[in-house]
Formats: sequence, structure tokens, C-alpha cells
Amino acid sequence: MSASAIPFHVFPVKVIDFSGARMSLALTKNQAGTAQPQLDILLPAGATHRQLRALLHAFSANLELNTPANERWLIHNDCCVGPNHGRIYLELAEGDESEALRGMMLLDTLRG
Repeated sequence: MSASAIPFHVFPVKVIDFSGARMSLALTKNQAGTAQPQLDILLPAGATHRQLRALLHAFSANLELNTPANERWLIHNDCCVGPNHGRIYLELAEGDESEALRGMMLLDTLRG
């Protein structure tokens, strides 16, 4: 299966400038104490909940498409407090240091 599928329907896409977004990368721990790579995203004041959700989905899709086939982690996103604060995090399959570092490198690709 190829990641560059032929489009079957063309529709207009609304483009929003997210260049003012602040992103910080951290290696946190989940409730079970397992390593959890996380990208915290803060959009500029005035951003709407829908804009945040769209950005989280677009970033998550990009991560899914760029995750190597041998990795078994899951990519999640959620909104935090306020309409302009969200995060993307990885639920690691093994939870070891090596997998956590690979996950951090993948998340870091979103920061440019």
C-alpha cells in the first residue's frame, strides 16, 4: 500500500496560518509510569476549538504516515484547558528508552 493515493474527490481546503503556534516536546510518564513522548501545542489567543482540533488531526495524520512500519505505538491527541491548548502523545508498545527516543524524534519532526 502506498501513502500517495490517487484522490477520488477534489474539494476546497481551508488554509489557516499556524506559524504562531508554540510547541514544546517532553518525555512525560503516563498514569502507569511508562514513558510517554508528548508534544504540547499552544495556539495564539483567539484560536478556536475547531482550529485546534483540525491542527491536532492534521499533525496526527502526518505522524501516522511517517511512522515506520515496524513501530507499534499508538498516536493520540487531545484538547487541554482552553480552546487553544492541545497535545499529541504516543502510547508506546514496549515503553523502553529506545522506543521513547525514537518517538521523541518523530514528534520533533513537527517542530520543523
